[in-house]
Amino acid sequence: MSVKLIASDLDGTLMSPDHMTVSERTKKALAQAHEKGIKIAVSTGRAYKFTKPATDQVPFTDYVICSNGASVFDRNEEKFIYSNLISPEITKNAAELLNSLNVYYNIYMDGGVYVQKGCEQFFNNGGLPIEFIMDFASKTTVCDDMVKTVEGKGAELIDVFYNDEETRKTVFDFLEQNGLVLTSALSGVVSATAKNSDKGTALRNLCDIAGIKAEETMAFGDASNDSTMLTFAGYSFAMDNGDEICKSSAKFIAPSNAADGVAQMIEKYALNGE
Repeated sequence: MSVKLIASDLDGTLMSPDHMTVSERTKKALAQAHEKGIKIAVSTGRAYKFTKPATDQVPFTDYVICSNGASVFDRNEEKFIYSNLISPEITKNAAELLNSLNVYYNIYMDGGVYVQKGCEQFFNNGGLPIEFIMDFASKTTVCDDMVKTVEGKGAELIDVFYNDEETRKTVFDFLEQNGLVLTSALSGVVSATAKNSDKGTALRNLCDIAGIKAEETMAFGDASNDSTMLTFAGYSFAMDNGDEICKSSAKFIAPSNAADGVAQMIEKYALNGE
C-alpha cells in the first residue's frame, strides 16, 4: 500500500473514549507514519480552535479538516486553504428561528463556537463525558444577541440539540428547505453545513491542493458525518464502534477506538505495507 495522506476523525476514532486523549500507541504510529513522509490530517466536526487538545498531542499534524468539512486549515502555512460557508442570510435566519425554540444550539464561525446566552438550560449532553463538556464550554463565546453577532457573517456549521419530535421536525424542515447538508455524530444532535460542504468534499479539495490521489489516502471514521470521507479515500476504515451508515461507506472495518484501532491499521498497512 502506498499511502501519502492519513485523515482521521477525532471523537470515537482517533481519540480515546474520554474524547480528550490520544493513546501512546496511536501517537507513536502517527509519528512513525509522518517520519516516512506521510501527511497527517485530522477531520472533525469540531471548530478549528477546539482541535488544540488533539493537535497538542499530535503536534506534527499537517492539516485540520474542521466543522464537518466546512474548512481546511494548513498548520504548516498557518492559514485556511479551503472553505465553504453557510450564507450570511441563512445563518441569520437560523439564529432567529432557533432563538424562538426551546433548544440549545451553537454556531461555528471564524474557527470558534458561539452560543446564545440563556439557551444553555436546554443543553442535552448526548452521553459526552463531563470533562469534555466543561472544556468545550470554557472555550465557547456566549452572545447576548446571536442574531446581531452573526450579522453579515457566514457560518461554518450550525449544531442543534433537540429533545422532542416536534422540535426536530421544525429544525430539520428549515435546514433542509435552505439546502443545507445534515449529518449527526451524536444522538439527538443535528449538524448543518452548506451544500457540498462535508468531510469527503473537503478531503478531495485538500488532496487536489496537495497533489495526492484518492487511492493514496487512508481515512478513518465512526459516524455518519464521516461517510463521504470514507467513500472518497482509497483505503477507508470504519471503527468497530461506529454506526451502520459509517460502516456501509468504508472499505474495511478497524478495531474500536478503545482498542487503538487507528494505530493497528496504520501499523499493519501504512508502516508494514501489507
